[in-house]
This record gives sequence, C-alpha cells and structure tokens, in this order.
Amino acid sequence: MTLKKYYYTLIFSALICAHFSVFAIGYSPSGERKYKNAAPIQDTLSWSISYVKKVFNGSGEWFMTNESYQNSIRGVMDYAQDDPIDTVVVNMKHLLGNDSIPVIFSRKAENVPNKRMVTGYLFTEEIDRLSDGRRKTVADSIRKTLIQVPDAYLADGLAKAPVISSGDPQQLLVTMDRNLPAAFISKFYKGWGSIRLPANATGAEIDTLRTRLFIWTRQSYNDSILFYRRDSLMQSYRDNFINRLSSDAATRKRDYLTAKNRELLNNYNESEITKVNDSIRMALRFLTDRAASDSSLVIVTNAKGAKSKIWTANHAMSPTRIFLKNEQNDSLSVILYNNGKGGLRLVIDDGVKFLRFTESQKKEITFSYKKPDGSLHKFNLRTIDPLPWKLLGTGTIGFTQTALSNWAKGGESSLSMLVIGKYIANYSKKHVSWENSVEFRLGTFTSKSRGIEKNDDKLEVQSRLGYSAIKKWYYSFESDFRTQMALGYAYPDKVHPISAFMAPAYLTFSLGMDFKPNKNFSLLLSPFTSKTTVVKDTALIKAANYGLEPGKTRLWEPGMFVKMNWHYKIKDDMFYDTRAEIFNNYNFPFQKFNVDWEQTLVLQLSRHINTRINTQVIYDYNVKFPITDENGVVIEQKAKWQFKELFTLGLNYRF
Repeated sequence: MTLKKYYYTLIFSALICAHFSVFAIGYSPSGERKYKNAAPIQDTLSWSISYVKKVFNGSGEWFMTNESYQNSIRGVMDYAQDDPIDTVVVNMKHLLGNDSIPVIFSRKAENVPNKRMVTGYLFTEEIDRLSDGRRKTVADSIRKTLIQVPDAYLADGLAKAPVISSGDPQQLLVTMDRNLPAAFISKFYKGWGSIRLPANATGAEIDTLRTRLFIWTRQSYNDSILFYRRDSLMQSYRDNFINRLSSDAATRKRDYLTAKNRELLNNYNESEITKVNDSIRMALRFLTDRAASDSSLVIVTNAKGAKSKIWTANHAMSPTRIFLKNEQNDSLSVILYNNGKGGLRLVIDDGVKFLRFTESQKKEITFSYKKPDGSLHKFNLRTIDPLPWKLLGTGTIGFTQTALSNWAKGGESSLSMLVIGKYIANYSKKHVSWENSVEFRLGTFTSKSRGIEKNDDKLEVQSRLGYSAIKKWYYSFESDFRTQMALGYAYPDKVHPISAFMAPAYLTFSLGMDFKPNKNFSLLLSPFTSKTTVVKDTALIKAANYGLEPGKTRLWEPGMFVKMNWHYKIKDDMFYDTRAEIFNNYNFPFQKFNVDWEQTLVLQLSRHINTRINTQVIYDYNVKFPITDENGVVIEQKAKWQFKELFTLGLNYRF
C-alpha cells in the first residue's frame, strides 16, 4: 500500500508542477508582447525609442566608443518599435500572395533616370533637328508650286499704297514742292527739263504743257508705286503662306515624335516596373522565409530551480528532457518537443511506468453466429483503360451500267464506276487529341463514242493536333494536303489537260481554337492560316488558271480559315455528313473568299451494300474560267461557282 501511495503522490506533484515558470525571449502563444500595466510601459517605450534615436542619430555631437554594438542598438530599436516578427511574416505572406496587388513598387515614366537606355527614344536636340528638317522640306516643296494670292488681300493692300491722288493738276502743281513725294518731284522736273520749249511759246501754252506733264508723271509714278506694292504684297503673302504651312508641318512632326517618345518611355517603364517587382518579390520571399524560420528561446524552470533551454521554431529542432519535481523531490522525466514557433509539446518519457491497483471484473458474453447470405460474393473491380488509338476505314465501289443492242430509240452502252476510300487514325488521351485521315475518290465514265472520261478525282490527307484548353475548346493545329491523282480535261478536249497530280495541289496550315461540344461536331476557328497553291508542271498545266503569276510554281496566301464538320445519324441505317470551309485572304480582306461545301447522304441497304448521294459546291477566286462572246471568242477569265453531284449504288466494306 505504501508503493501505491507513493505513485499517487508523484502524479499529483507532477500535475502541480505543470505550473512551472517560463522565461522566453520573444515568446508568446499569440505572437504578441503583453504587459500587465500596458499604459505606463507604452509611454516608457515611446520615450526610450525617441531618446535613443535622438542620441544615436544626432548631428554628430555624440559618438559611440565601440562601433561593434551599432547594429545591436539598431536591432533592439527596430524590434521595439516595429510589429512582432510573426505579424510581419503573416503580413508579408499576405502581400506576396495577393493577386490584387500585382505591383508593389511603381514609377512614373518621366522619372526614368537614363532615357538613353530606351531604344528609339529621341532627345530634344534630335526632335528639333527632325522638326526643322520637316519644316525645310515642306517649305521647299511649296515654293515649287503656284500660290494663288486672294484678290481681296491685293485690293486691300493696294488701296493703302501711297499714290498721288487724282485731284486738280493746277492746284497740285501749286503745292507740289510742299505736299508731293520727293521722287515724284524729281521725276517731274527731270521730264520738264528734257522738253525744248519754242521761243515764241505763250504762257498759256506753257501752263498747258506743264499740266499734261504733271498728269503723265502722276500716272507713271502711280503705276510704278502700284507695281512695286503689288509685288511686295504677293511676296509677303507667299512668305507668310509658306511659313504657316511649314510651321504647322513642323509642329505636327514634333507632336508625333513627342507622342512616340512618350509611348516608348511608357513601354520601357512598364517593362522595368515588371522586372523590378519580380526582383523585389524574390528578395522579399527570401527575407520572409528567413524571418519565418527564426527561432525563439524558451527557458523552463522546475520547482527546485533547475533550468532547461529549448528553441522553438517553424522547422525541426532538437528535443529537451526536463525533470518535474515536487516538494518531496520526486522526479518525473518529461520530454519537450518543438511544436512550431511559440509552441511546445510535452511527452512523458517512455522509461516511466505506472502501476495501477484495480479490482478486476469479469462479464460472460455469448456471441451467436449467423451465416451470411450465400448470394453475396466478394469480387474485385478492375478498371481497364481504353486504348488511346482508334482506327477506322471504309471502302466503297459503285457501278452504273447500261447495255444496248439494236435499240430503236437510240443510245449506246456505257459503264461508270466510282471508287471511294477513307481511313482514319485518331489518338485521344487525357488532354491531347490527334486526328488523322486519308481520303481518295476516283470516278470514271466509259462509252463507245467518248471513250474513258474522269468525273471525280480527289486525294486528301489531313492531320489535326489538339490540346484541351477550357471545357469544350481545344488549342488546335491542322495541316491539310489535297490534290488529284489523274490527268483532267475539259471534255471533249482530250489533248490539253487542265489538271494533273500536284497541278494544282493545295497545302494548308491552320492554328487556332477547335470547338467540340460532342464527338459528332467540330468547328475550327483559325486566325493564323497559311495556304499554298502549287502547280508543279507549268509546261503541261496553265498555272494562270489557278491564280499563279507567269513563271511561278507556287502561290502563298495568309488568311483566316473556318472549318466545320458534322456527322448526324438520322436512323440506324441512314447517315448525313457535311463539311464546310471558308478561307479569306488577308491581302484582300472581305473581298476574296474560298468556299468549299460538301454534303453526303448514305443509306445502308445491307451490311455490304449502300447507296450514296454526294454534292459539292466550290468557289475559288484563283480558279478562272473562260468567258466567251456569242461567236465563241474568249473575252475574259472569271471565277465561277462550281457544282458537282454524284449518286452511287455500290459495295461497301468497313473495319
């Protein structure tokens, strides 16, 4: 009984000693420093920070006798006045993880220090030089043109010319020396001096002669004044006109260069802001991680004054063993584990054993056994992944035959045949799809009078690679090659072929988005499409009929491409397929289009016999057809809508 009392006493002492004293540096469960008497301590804190700053950051009156403690003093001030490091870490992680704050530091474009780093940026001297050059170019160009001076401007200027008025000559002669211009007076007396008066001239005759000379001199003087005045007005108007237009051109040039500079500077500044913020974020993440990994020292003191130290941090730290004591000096070994910064986990040492004396009790329990239902069996489910490849193929041979012998109504025997083959290899796994197909068609018509003629010919290879984007949309890249296999003629002419293998051939590459709401429908939208038309043998086939320039074997066209495929099951034995393509050349936007629309209706009569109706409409602005007049003379080449219809009953094979 003594041993039982001893262990009870030890356990009770251990629980009492759980109220041990803790002294920690920077430690509190909430991450904040708390004080019993907050207001006085806060006042003392503010005074201490301000006083140390006053001495430490003074004007040089005070200096440190030992500079090695400078960083320590700064550190304790930062620690005292700033938020606790845990709060700082939380705030920094919130800042770095907040997508609504894409830019931490920004800068105005005009504050870029070294504008010479901006490619294409022009300084004031260069802008002045280019603006003056623009002014001179415009002025020189205008000087070479005829400038029409407004009549109203000339009339207003000539009205202000200093001409001699048309007053009475006799009165003007009396006051001429006082009121008339010196140039007029000089010209008048010069003319008067050149006149030889008769010796017997009377005074009246002399006055009449003086009056006539005055009127002539006035007319001559006024004409001279008006001539020079007109010339001066026209030159002044011309100079002002040239100066105004050239100044406007220089101003527009300066405004353009200034706006271009602003755009270049803004783009450069945005790029630099992105770079600086990326570097700032990288540096702040490093500093935040370093601060978060900082540790706090916890000192644990038991009832007997024995101290044990343990560091707490957000990473692994070494555990520490302490001994809890009671008043009887009994010991209980406890291990302290780091439980994150500011957290401890206490575990009783494995070497401690407790003996509990309890009265054992027994209760008899009887279980009944019930046999489970025999229809229940355990089985394991296995998931079998489907193969990523899907291979399909169809082949059809159709015939139309007519045999006539001594047929009174006329006609002749004929045989037509159409061979169709289409093979598909599709890959689909996770987010990737790859669709490949090869299709060929060759149709012939044979009769005794016309021989063998071709009525259908097609060879097409397609491949489309897609990667899932969002929901039912795929990033897609498609390549398409199509041509014909045999020579084609404009029947009944069988001498001059109009098409052959690789003449023409069409190679198309398309990059865009593919919309697939289900497995039977596809809509490809490609704003980036390259279409190349090839006529390999230009000596045999006239390349101009397909839009190629003389001497060229290829025609490349960039454009926009839209392609739609739809497969619809009408009944179990009836299917409808349609394919539509539209291509628009970017060199002729919304002007030149290529359209290709094909429809096929298949009725499966039996497993290996079907009937097929196929129609195709094509419009290609590069394919020209001759237009003739009423006499059969070709007057022009023009693109036309092309239409083809085939009805076939034949054998079908599918795998």
